[in-house]
Amino acid sequence: MKSRKKYFLYFLFLPTMPMNCQAQFNTVQKLPQVVKSKPVLEVQTDSADLAVSSGKEPKTNHGEYFDLPNHREIAIEYPCQREQSLSSLKDCRVQLDIANQYDIPLFVSVKDSMMMELLNRRTSVALPLDFIHITSDYGYRKDPVVASKTAFHNGIDLRCAKGSLVYAMMPGVIEKVVYSESGYGHHVIINHVELRILYGHLGLIAVKEGDMVSAGTIVALSSDTGRSTGPHLHIRAERLVDGEWKSVNPEPFIQHLNDYIAGLQEEMANLRFASRPDRPLNLTNLFKVMEQCGVLYPKIVAAQYCLETGYGSSSVCRNYNNLFGLYDSAHKDYFRFRSWEESVAGYVRMIQRRYNPQKDKDYYAFLKRIGYAENMDSYNAKVRAIANTL
Repeated sequence: MKSRKKYFLYFLFLPTMPMNCQAQFNTVQKLPQVVKSKPVLEVQTDSADLAVSSGKEPKTNHGEYFDLPNHREIAIEYPCQREQSLSSLKDCRVQLDIANQYDIPLFVSVKDSMMMELLNRRTSVALPLDFIHITSDYGYRKDPVVASKTAFHNGIDLRCAKGSLVYAMMPGVIEKVVYSESGYGHHVIINHVELRILYGHLGLIAVKEGDMVSAGTIVALSSDTGRSTGPHLHIRAERLVDGEWKSVNPEPFIQHLNDYIAGLQEEMANLRFASRPDRPLNLTNLFKVMEQCGVLYPKIVAAQYCLETGYGSSSVCRNYNNLFGLYDSAHKDYFRFRSWEESVAGYVRMIQRRYNPQKDKDYYAFLKRIGYAENMDSYNAKVRAIANTL
């Protein structure tokens, strides 16, 4: 008998997920690690075939076949003991047949599968900006350039700082890229089959006509090109009706996207913690807790949270509940809090107690005086840009 080499077979299934934009998907919680089945199955190999067993020499009569996700056939000897009844062995084979029929990964928990499904749904949509604040509605309004006139506004305007990232809201094709100093200014049109979206008053455009983009792809940087009184993002939506494109109000669509994303993130939080958290971490709750803790300049502090944690995605935020990068120089490590609410109270206790309105002309000067970050000029500029969007 030929000698046989022994190997261990591990199954690892990871979802394929676009990583175009960290800012849009940073709130997605980390997937729990896949629990490996015990005992680990041992694979016997030779030049003829691959047989899986529980550590014993393979029998001449191999079991049924099933396909792995890479469509490679291997022979299976089921890890059922000799004392098991034939009915138990039959049930074991039926389960494997069902897994093969519906392409269910073996040895992956139900909780992992549910998280993968939520992640796939979450990464199929995105908001056009990191923060949504409508400054001008759809419909008739006073002309912003000529105040004495009334004009129809065929879209909505979203507040943003110059240079903010602009994202594709759904998968689509770049139908048109226009560089202009009038009207919508530099703008992009993305076609989503029966819906197309125009992004207006852009600066740098990162796509070209014909590109296929996924949700969360960075389309451009915002600006104030064209007929505009200041930096903002104009969103225009058109639906295909009877072969013609007709303008529709994009506000309900964006509101639906926002509610859908919020619902998915709540489901992921519930699944991760195995129960509903007392107070999920989001900007609404953050402002409420800051008010309760008496935080000064809450918009600037909220902007610090966004910058320090990558909008809540950093490991320090997730593992230490530390929202502001508070560092313990004595132990040379970040402070650890039992909850993110405690982190807000800790910020007041450790940072804002040192604020002196007589010594500091504003809060940015205070942050620079205490040396909150290494490069304070760059840090304050980033915090100011985020705060202007809140």
